[in-house]
Amino acid sequence: MVETATLDVRGMHCGGCERTVREAVSAIPGVRRCVAEHIGDEVEVVFDAELVGLEQIRQAIVAAGFDA
Repeated sequence: MVETATLDVRGMHCGGCERTVREAVSAIPGVRRCVAEHIGDEVEVVFDAELVGLEQIRQAIVAAGFDA
């Protein structure tokens, strides 16, 4: 089942930060799309909920150096 979630992410300050978050989240199997916006402190993720959960996505963001 495909789901879309918007997560609050703190610590992104520029396009490079957005890219770091996007690459970390996109590397997770089951993630179909990830859009990070540092201006709104948000990350929108489209993912297959049968393969990945929100906690895994949050953990990837934290591992990349940001608060989620």
